[in-house]
Amino acid sequence: MSQRAILHCTVSQIAVTASLAVVLSVGAQAQTTAQAQTTAQAQTTAQALAAQAPAAVPTTVEAASGITLPTMDVSGQLPANTLQRPTGLTRLPGTVQSTPQVINMIPREILEQQGVTSLDQALRNVPGITSSIGEGNGGVSGDQFRIRGFSAQNDVYVDGMRDFGTYTRDAFNFDSVAVLKGPSATTFGQQTIGGAINIQTRTAQLGNFMSGTVSGGTGGMARGNFDINRQIGETSAVRLNILGHTNRVIGRDSVSSDRWGIAPSFSLGLGTPTTLTVDYMHFEDRRTPDYGVPVVVAPGQSVGRPATEYGLRRRNWYGIDSDRDNTTVDRVTARLRHVANDWLTLSNDTRVSFATRDFAASPPTCDATCTGLFFGRQPNRAQVAYSGGVSPFKQDTWGIQNITTANLRFTTGPFRHEATVGFDVWHQQDERTGYTYANTRANTLINPSHSSARFGIRPGTGANVRDTQQTHVGGFVTDRMWLTPEISVIGGIRVSNYDLSYKTYGNGAATTVLGANQTFVDPRASLVWEPTPSQTYYFSYASSTTPAGSFITTMPANLSAANQSLDPERNRIFELGAKYSLLNNNLGLYASLFRIEKEGAFVTDPVSGATTQSGDSQRNQGVELGVTGQVTRDWSLSANYVYMDSETTRSATAANRGQRIQYVPRHAASVWTAYEAFRETPYQLTVGGGVTWRSMAYLNADNTASVPSNFSLDAMVSHSFGERRQWRASINGYNLTDQLNYDSLFGTRANPSAGRTVVFSLSAAY
Repeated sequence: MSQRAILHCTVSQIAVTASLAVVLSVGAQAQTTAQAQTTAQAQTTAQALAAQAPAAVPTTVEAASGITLPTMDVSGQLPANTLQRPTGLTRLPGTVQSTPQVINMIPREILEQQGVTSLDQALRNVPGITSSIGEGNGGVSGDQFRIRGFSAQNDVYVDGMRDFGTYTRDAFNFDSVAVLKGPSATTFGQQTIGGAINIQTRTAQLGNFMSGTVSGGTGGMARGNFDINRQIGETSAVRLNILGHTNRVIGRDSVSSDRWGIAPSFSLGLGTPTTLTVDYMHFEDRRTPDYGVPVVVAPGQSVGRPATEYGLRRRNWYGIDSDRDNTTVDRVTARLRHVANDWLTLSNDTRVSFATRDFAASPPTCDATCTGLFFGRQPNRAQVAYSGGVSPFKQDTWGIQNITTANLRFTTGPFRHEATVGFDVWHQQDERTGYTYANTRANTLINPSHSSARFGIRPGTGANVRDTQQTHVGGFVTDRMWLTPEISVIGGIRVSNYDLSYKTYGNGAATTVLGANQTFVDPRASLVWEPTPSQTYYFSYASSTTPAGSFITTMPANLSAANQSLDPERNRIFELGAKYSLLNNNLGLYASLFRIEKEGAFVTDPVSGATTQSGDSQRNQGVELGVTGQVTRDWSLSANYVYMDSETTRSATAANRGQRIQYVPRHAASVWTAYEAFRETPYQLTVGGGVTWRSMAYLNADNTASVPSNFSLDAMVSHSFGERRQWRASINGYNLTDQLNYDSLFGTRANPSAGRTVVFSLSAAY
């Protein structure tokens, strides 16, 4: 089926969904008119508060049906204590407090205070997350995260649905970001080894408001972001978010990004039993890919470190003028929710996405000859080579997903139940055309040239076109049963089928067709004790499965005749945790002991991109602690710390056994705090600051390459003014000590992060 035909079918499906929503809404309103008239007075205030909440917050009607509605302050804002906020997922009803799993939530207030512009920046608030540069076969630039040391390459979700395509996500449409730690197959499906990332976007709400921010700073940074919401009927509204952005990375030569986006949405039936929200995003990013500096082994040492640790300029960029990472993303989402009665709520979410990518990059490596010259008498003669596994390509991606969920509340004898039943199906196709360079490339290590005159890009030889299709079909059911008012047990299971088809062709080469089909089952179980509404203690077990080919979206060459039948990776977590809200639920504390085990680990060669199954077993265990919310009315605090003890417990490679898992530091922490002074005076001032820190980490499985610890000190000062304080001027400083940090890692190289950066902003809200 052609993309045009698929788009036509998807748009038709969304149109049918919208029509159904209108019909259901009219019918539901007619059936409940009498009841609404008798309860309208009691619900007026709650409706007004719910209307101001993000779309993921349950409506008043849902509260009447028994689904948890979080408390809000008098302004209609969600609690500063993120434990009291909803999870944002219909498949995971309730609040963060009541969910037996570590969930780190970064609310919009912190995103705005920190001046966050990308997903990567937002996740600096979550310890235990590292970024990787990419692995073989064209690279996997864009948002590539590891949660607790395990790849989350395809585990970024937007409003609970897969965000198809690989790109660097801008924060212009973010309302909040949540990281759900640990294998989460019953909620998200395959993978989610270390967890999943879910972004909640800004969608239309009741009420009229608009806001905008313009920013400028060092590195030629300029940014404008505007948000307009208009209520167009008693139960309907429209919203528009717009972005324009340009910047250069401080402390890196020639690394820049120019991007813009637009995100309109409309909602129908707000505050009624049936709601429909449809949103669209168009995003374009023209950026320079940065593959960092090579790792070298100094004389007398056995562990390599980035060459910048030995005097190489941190600014050195080894790309050429033709390097590019140009991405265009179009995404349409329709979310329909219907509260049928006081025990049943139905949801149906549909998404279709298209992404195109034009990519060429230059990942440097420094071999023994290069290293010898660098540390010898002739460092200027040292030359880097470029990884043979990274070649230019153009890729077209499209994907479609539909999730149907039913939330039920019922009793069996003396036991109360809350159950979730659903069906999840998605399909993704990637077509990649590979290219090559006219000449073999090399560059000097000390003073690299960026000229592309000798390195023209031409079509690849042989079968240079790769067509990959993935289909996932899953059914899930979870039941929470209260044995007593304080003690509950949770049991869940997901059955999934994953089908993969991979074809190569082009230039008259023989067509190769490979494929795999696997069915797997992932259970979940928890025991929860809630002695009071502000206390939660739990023990949880959950699992997830990673079938061979799961990373095909970005590395199609990983599938071969030798590995198409590999058994899937199996992942499981054991977690003992506690969550406690105090100070009238304004401040939340959490603690967790966890152990993640992975068996049948896949290993990807850093140069060729070929994937094999090592038979390795890995485990990561540790403790995570955190605090979130308001200490006083004027003082907010978010602080998190994680200790991780990781190990490869079994391996066919003797050098890997007993070693730490690559990219996993032992310690990581993040702190952000803000204090508002002189709140009721013309001299209002908000002062904030924080640090992010992690200890050293190894870059490969045998622990022969490493990066040192990271430390970044950030600060913010803002002043609100105007008759209604609708204006705000702020200044943000990042990495104020100009520390040499590394924010993206790989086995043979590391990316120096931005140096000291200062940004000025002016905001208005009406």
